[in-house]
Amino acid sequence: MAPLPKVTPSTLRAVQAGLEANGDEWESVGVPAGDIGVECDRAIWLAFRRASVPEVITWKKRRIFERGNIEEERLLDLLRMVGVTVWGEQDRVRACGGHLRGKIDGRALGLLEAPTKEHVVECKSAKQEIFRKVAKEGVRKGKPEHFATFQFYMHGLGIDRVYYMMSNKNDEDLHFERVPYDFEFAARQVARIERIINMPEPPSRLCSKRDDFRGMFCRQAAVCWGETMPRAHCRSCLHSTPLMDNNAGWDCARHSKPLSLTEQDQGCPAHLFIPSMLVGYEQLDCSEEEETITYRSPTGDIYVDGATQ
Repeated sequence: MAPLPKVTPSTLRAVQAGLEANGDEWESVGVPAGDIGVECDRAIWLAFRRASVPEVITWKKRRIFERGNIEEERLLDLLRMVGVTVWGEQDRVRACGGHLRGKIDGRALGLLEAPTKEHVVECKSAKQEIFRKVAKEGVRKGKPEHFATFQFYMHGLGIDRVYYMMSNKNDEDLHFERVPYDFEFAARQVARIERIINMPEPPSRLCSKRDDFRGMFCRQAAVCWGETMPRAHCRSCLHSTPLMDNNAGWDCARHSKPLSLTEQDQGCPAHLFIPSMLVGYEQLDCSEEEETITYRSPTGDIYVDGATQ
């Protein structure tokens, strides 16, 4: 006889349903500061163009985010405990026309190492493997993604020191580190993101093959390799262009108008994919009068983009 499946308690099911009640999906307005350290230009571009389906916030992910927020406040409270003044939680930092965006964890004044020096505070928690690497090598080598993010924060706020705080999820060990502002590094990273934002077509891949370990957890992989079609909306349309207006604006050349976030998500009947987003598709023809582009798909079928369905 086959074993009976384990029954999930009714209360647990209710809790899970309650956490997912809003059916949240997450998508950044622009390029989040946490993506500055992403190695692949193409992954950043595809995410900025919202090529893939949004990330669904499951009940587990919601709890992970909540735990991160709780740990952030715990770390800031440690500073307050020893007399450090903390303020500016969630202060915004913007660059690249408003498309590159992030929020700091806080600002601090009165650190014992430098009592009169204002610092940006960056709070993180990590599993033991990552924590030990950062504690041994420092954040620049141990967790370069974090280093890139807070360098942008210092660059945007005009503050030349960060106080980096990491806790070990396994045993509550702590690692604190003062890191100086590296102007050349930060300026290069911001210039790189601005270049990616302004590219009309996707840049080349970092990975040379589909099973490259660097792309194993990339959310853009399926679209990047042509396994699924990109989403059809304004950001994947050849008529749209991001604006450097400091408001993260977008413009539609087809309708000669700025686009709100709602309009960007909805798209319109005149949508035409940026051709190079259709991986493996061969362009055969285009019609300016009918506003269509004809392709041969990787399977040999004829696909007419822009045709009334």
